[in-house]
Amino acid sequence: MSTKKQRQRRPAAKRHEPDWEALRALTDEEIAAQIAANPDAAPDLDWSLDDPKVRIMVPTDVKAIRAKFGLSQEQFAKAFALKLATLRDWEQARALLKIIDREPAAVRRALAPERQGRPKTARRRTASGKPRHTPVRRAAKRAR
Repeated sequence: MSTKKQRQRRPAAKRHEPDWEALRALTDEEIAAQIAANPDAAPDLDWSLDDPKVRIMVPTDVKAIRAKFGLSQEQFAKAFALKLATLRDWEQARALLKIIDREPAAVRRALAPERQGRPKTARRRTASGKPRHTPVRRAAKRAR
């Protein structure tokens, strides 16, 4: 008989997903009432796009600028005294932002830390047809 204590598994934490439909349905008055009830919830922005002090930042497409001059990355970097690594970082960041915009779940999966601990299991069936969990490593060796 084993004397080890069995760890109780905690249920996986649920990721918070906002109710986008409910948020879109809020009126300006309801939002203002929520802000008034809890001033820390959101800042009350008092500015206008017509204000000359307001500047709208538009992302710069570095690759398009470089293409306009018909220069390679090396040539562009040299012509404008940039480090080649910096130029590549700018262009890659732009590409990464596009990927994040189009496939955020895929990026989260790719950037998530790898799990450690027990190996993943593959479902196999016994001779009686019942499922049996076998570590992937063993299943891969048997398949050879």
